[in-house]
Order: sequence, then C-alpha cells, then structure tokens
Amino acid sequence: MASRRNLLTYLATATLARAATEATGPALLLVSIAALGSGASGSYLVASLTGSAAIGGPIVGALLDRSRRPRRAFSMAMLGLSVGIIAIAVSIGHAPLPALMALAAVTGLTYPALTGAWTAQLPPLVTPRMLPRAYSADAGTYSVASIIGPPAAAALLAVSMTAPLWLPAALLVLALIMLRFVPLAPRPRQSHHSLVSDLRHGMSTIIRRLSLRRTIIITTIAFGGQAAVFICSPLIAQQLTGSLAFTGVIFGCLAAGGVLAAGLLLRFPVTRPDATVIVTTSISGIALAAIAVAKNPPLVLIAAFIIGLTEAPQLTAMFLIRSRESPERVRGQVFTTASSLRMSAFALGSAVFGSMLVFGTAAVIWAGVALHVIGLAIGLAAGPPIRRHRLRPMRSPVGQAAATPTRENSRTLGS
Repeated sequence: MASRRNLLTYLATATLARAATEATGPALLLVSIAALGSGASGSYLVASLTGSAAIGGPIVGALLDRSRRPRRAFSMAMLGLSVGIIAIAVSIGHAPLPALMALAAVTGLTYPALTGAWTAQLPPLVTPRMLPRAYSADAGTYSVASIIGPPAAAALLAVSMTAPLWLPAALLVLALIMLRFVPLAPRPRQSHHSLVSDLRHGMSTIIRRLSLRRTIIITTIAFGGQAAVFICSPLIAQQLTGSLAFTGVIFGCLAAGGVLAAGLLLRFPVTRPDATVIVTTSISGIALAAIAVAKNPPLVLIAAFIIGLTEAPQLTAMFLIRSRESPERVRGQVFTTASSLRMSAFALGSAVFGSMLVFGTAAVIWAGVALHVIGLAIGLAAGPPIRRHRLRPMRSPVGQAAATPTRENSRTLGS
C-alpha cells in the first residue's frame, strides 16, 4: 500500500514537472516570434536551453547522486528552472539576444534533474515486483506531458505575448509543492569518493556494461533518426493537405500512441527489456519508412501512431536496463548521461535534417530510417548476445529494488 502511494505522488510530481519541460521549448519559440518577430531567434534560445542540458547531464546526475538530501537537490532544480523561465519571460524583448541565450543556457542546466535523474529515484520507492509497472507509468508521464504542455502553452498566447512562458513556471511551482509528499530518504555521506572519481566510474559503467552500452547506442542513434518526423511533419502536412494545421494532427497521433502504449504496459509490463529495445527500434524504423512512401494522410497518421506506440515500451525497457546495470553510487549519473546523449542526438539530427530539406522530405525521412538501421547494427555489434530470459525482481543487499542479473548481463565486463 505504501509503495502504491509513493508511486502515485512520484507520478503526479513527474507529470507536472515534465509538462513544464515539454511546454518550455514551444513556449520559447512562440514568445520569440511574438516579441522578437523572429523564429530563428527562438530556435537559438531553444538550442541554448537544450544544448546546456545535454552537456551538463553527466555532472548534474553525479551531483544528485552525491547529494545527501535528494529532496532539497530536486527542489533547487525545480526552483532554478522556474526562476530561469520567469527571467527569460521578463527580459525577452528588452535584453539583447546573446544575453537571452546565456540565460537560457544557465536555465537548461537544471533540465536533466527532471528527466533521467528523477526516474533514477524510483527503485527505492516501490517494491521490486512493482518496478517494471512503475517504469511503464513513468514513461507514460512523458506522453501525457506532451499532450498537456505544448497545446496549453500555445493557447496562452491569446492572453498575452509572454503568457506561454508563465505556464511552465506555474507547473514547476505545483511540482515543487507535490515534491513534499514524495518520500525521498536522506542518503549516507559518501565523502570518500571525489566528484571526478564518480564521473569516471559512471562513464566506465556505461562503456563496460555491454547490455547498457548496446541499449544506449541503439536508442541514441535511432532517436536522432526520429528527429526526421518532427522536422518534416509541417512540410508533409502542407504537401498532402495544403495546410500546416494538419501538423498538429500528426503530432497528436504520435502522442496518442504513446499514451495508449503506456496504459497497456500497466497491464502487460515489459519482461524482456533488452529484446524490447531492439524490437521497438525496428518497428519505429519500419513505420518511419512508411511515412517516406506515404501518398495520403491516413497512412501518415497510422505510421505516426505506430511510432508513438513504440515510445513507452522502449522508454520502460531503457529504464529497466539502466537500473539493472547501474551501481547505486552512479545510478542517477547513468540515467542523466543516457538521457543527455539522446537529447544531443535529437538536436544534432534536427540540425542536419533541417539542412537536408533542400533534397525533399522523402530524402530526410529515409535518412532517419538509415539512422535506425545504423543504430541497430552498431548496438548489436557492441553488445552481448541476446538470450531468452524474463525479468525477475530481487532486492539488492542495500535494500534497493533491483533486477536479478541474467545470463546476459553476467557476461558484462567488471560484473
């Protein structure tokens, strides 16, 4: 009963915080266009925000792992992000663009705390048997947040020029209030490890644990390929329907697939996470290829829905593998580093695909499919053999929830 209550308060806090982060990027773009008259300026601000989040992920994760009072650390992250967004809202239209970009970069440093690092807090909150469903529910918060955040931010533009930016700030304040009810226990002091040592240990874990390495390679490269959908959707919408408004329908199908899959996973949790990563990446690549050859809107919407269906099981599998393969000392760092790598790949993919649009949307989509294939090929070559096994929970010696080492991860170096 306590585990269920812990999970509910965790999920409520996660949904509010992630709705805020999902809304921030679109809000920056909209407010930049309204206040500065330039979509390019908005893209620079978003790049500054997400770029610093990607670069700072490992350090933020290591600092959170070392924190004796995780509640205070997450409170500071939420407060810092909220204050940064408010500062941008107040300054935009008055401060020069370089100053706004610097402010966005500082604000973005808190992002990883609300994505990968927050997920890393789940194992101590629930029983080992509940962990797969808990990760599934956590993956669902991203889909719910993507439905709530961006549309609400866009609607607020009718209120005032900077109103979209006040939404994520308000959501973060609500998340900060909910954080009081999440039982994040204080940790013992770990003064015998330096920050540099923890960073080195975290990176070593990612490189030496073969199953973890394979998962990060596949999901990072393939996620870069998924940027093709977001870059091309407005042009595809215009080509097939003559209206940019159809873009929202495509994105809606993506989000709807994610929410439906998250709901199904609560009933049918992921039991073979390593295989799930490979299967969902393959299906996503096939669906992306369907968009490349689609000649009518229904096929595009079906393919987008299928891509959305793969997101929740893939995220859940990623979370399970990261938790299974990461020592408690660096768990948060592994989560945030993996999340930062995916974010960096998506940003890089967006930039490259944007420059490729001169060759047409089909060429860009096929390039995204190629990244799925390349990610699978490199990941499978860099990882251990896939063996047929089911996830079996157990409790670690320190009382944390963990997964039973399988024949596959027993082959990882250093285990």
